[in-house]
Amino acid sequence: MPTIQVRTDDQTKNDSTALFDKLGMTMSEAINLFLRQAVMRGGIPFALTVPETHKSNIERAENEALVDAMKRYKSVNGKSDFDISKTDPFFRAIESLGNVNENMRITFQEKAVKVRLNHNGEDYVLDYNFDEPDNVFILTRKDGKLYVKDCNLDGIPETLGSF
Repeated sequence: MPTIQVRTDDQTKNDSTALFDKLGMTMSEAINLFLRQAVMRGGIPFALTVPETHKSNIERAENEALVDAMKRYKSVNGKSDFDISKTDPFFRAIESLGNVNENMRITFQEKAVKVRLNHNGEDYVLDYNFDEPDNVFILTRKDGKLYVKDCNLDGIPETLGSF
C-alpha cells in the first residue's frame, strides 16, 4: 500500500488529530475518506467557504448530533466512510423548521438517516431514505397510538403541524 506524506504546522496537526479522535477515526482514515470522496465527486468534496463565527443553536445541536451519529455508525458498522452529502437536502429541510430542540438524535444507516427531534413540544421521528430523496416519513405517538405520514421534503413543516 502506498504512503502519502503531508506537511502541516503543529497546531493544525494537533487540532485535526483531536477532532478526528472525537469523530472516532484516525488521521489516516480521515485523509483516505477525503481522497475517496474527491475521486468519487471529481473535485473537492465540500464547499470552500469562510465559516461563520457564531452558529445558531440549531446548527450547534445538529453538528453535535452528527458527530455522535458518525461515531455510532462507525462502531456499529465497522466503517467510517458514510457519505454525509446524501443527507444535505434532508438537513436543509430540517433547518427550515427553526425551533428544533438541542436534544436532536441522528442515526445513520446504510441507505437512510433517522432524526428524533422535538418540534413545538411534540416528539417526532423523521425517516429519510436515500432511494427516495424527495420524500420523508414522519412518525409520532399520541394517546398511545403511532401515526405515520409521508411528505415531500419541502412539506415537513406543514406535515408536522397536521398531526
